[in-house]
Amino acid sequence: MPSKKDHIEKARHNEDFYSSFDLDTTPFLDWVVNGIFYSALHYVDSYFASKGLHPARHGDRDNLIHAESDLGRPFYKLYRPLRDDSEGGRYNVHGSAPKEIRGFIIPKLNDIKAHLKKYVPEI
Repeated sequence: MPSKKDHIEKARHNEDFYSSFDLDTTPFLDWVVNGIFYSALHYVDSYFASKGLHPARHGDRDNLIHAESDLGRPFYKLYRPLRDDSEGGRYNVHGSAPKEIRGFIIPKLNDIKAHLKKYVPEI
């Protein structure tokens, strides 16, 4: 099972990936959004790994988020839109615009990180 440290490293790797694109010129905005979501996922999984939990599927992770008193519904309202945007970018023809990525998607990731940092200071 990946450790807390492994998940944090993977989250940062994904952040390096999405940050390497110029949002105004890249034709790969869908993959930028996927990189952002998977950064969030691995930060969440670092939290769970610190508790000895290792969700294998999105649904398992969603259930754990709802069950954790440190996370719960307010946190899920930050996380779920990133998952939805990621799925939209993978399965739909039209993805997110640079303005949406800057104004909505990246701030959600930053809010997730800020919340989780209370419990996983290494984030």
